[in-house]
Amino acid sequence: MDQNKIDHLAAFSKAFNGNDVATTTELVTADFVWIFYEGPNAPDGRVLHGPAEACAAVVERAEQLKVPIQFSESEQYHCGDRIFTTYRAQGEFHTSGAFDVRAVDIYTFRGDKLASKDTYWKKITR
Repeated sequence: MDQNKIDHLAAFSKAFNGNDVATTTELVTADFVWIFYEGPNAPDGRVLHGPAEACAAVVERAEQLKVPIQFSESEQYHCGDRIFTTYRAQGEFHTSGAFDVRAVDIYTFRGDKLASKDTYWKKITR
């Protein structure tokens, strides 16, 4: 495991989820994209370009939540210039109700910066 990438990803996650666009910008490439788990950009979902647009989507999603997202069962797997993170996310949106998903984020590094975050959700039904 590359400790520099682990530390970089931790710093990115803190800044990204905290809507710290300035710090997020320092940690990503100029052409950074977040390939969101759903949306109109077939076949990818919703492609968000740049740290400002990606951070804004985190804020937008948070505003739609009735119950904050709880993350659990997180693990990281390293493969060359990528880190795969698996986790479970549970919460509730105002409009569509409760959700429980298993998820994978694929983080791709280019040099010492993040070039993309590609998110996949598998809905758990009961």
